Amino acid sequence: MSSQNPATPVKVPSAAANYTAATLDPDLRSQINSLLIKEGHVTKIQDHLLHALHAHPSNWPTTVQNHALSLLRSGEVSSFPALLRRVIEDVRQDTALSPNANGSTGKAVNGASEENGGGAGGVNGKKAEGVNGSTNNARPSLAVPQSVVEEALLVTRECLDAVCEMEESGAT
Repeated sequence: MSSQNPATPVKVPSAAANYTAATLDPDLRSQINSLLIKEGHVTKIQDHLLHALHAHPSNWPTTVQNHALSLLRSGEVSSFPALLRRVIEDVRQDTALSPNANGSTGKAVNGASEENGGGAGGVNGKKAEGVNGSTNNARPSLAVPQSVVEEALLVTRECLDAVCEMEESGAT
């Protein structure tokens, strides 16, 4: 479908659909990654993800930035590596706790809907007192919006389809 097919697509066994990161052949992964980089697909995936994050009404990048600034200003973290670890962990935790992460719909962590990106007075990093019984939960959810995840997965799948050719047989 794409006019930018690689000269030699990576042949992927049909059984690979059931592989995990732990069971995927490192050489196969390396071949796929090399083609994704060479053909410009990694940049395409990153650009689409960044655009989707900025275009989403939750204003996720600003929410993450404000959370990082709050951690630095409060003294909870004092180095860049510690800040990265903490922000990534907070994003993972909020994403795991988000009702949208398990397929249900409705309110996200701390009562904020995915659409409005804020929670009970906690918009753009401003803390609201007493939400869910503590100020720690008063910040807006750092959960990656489910629609952004789905869009990123679609673009990634399109890019993989452009550089990989699934073998029909179950041969390994």
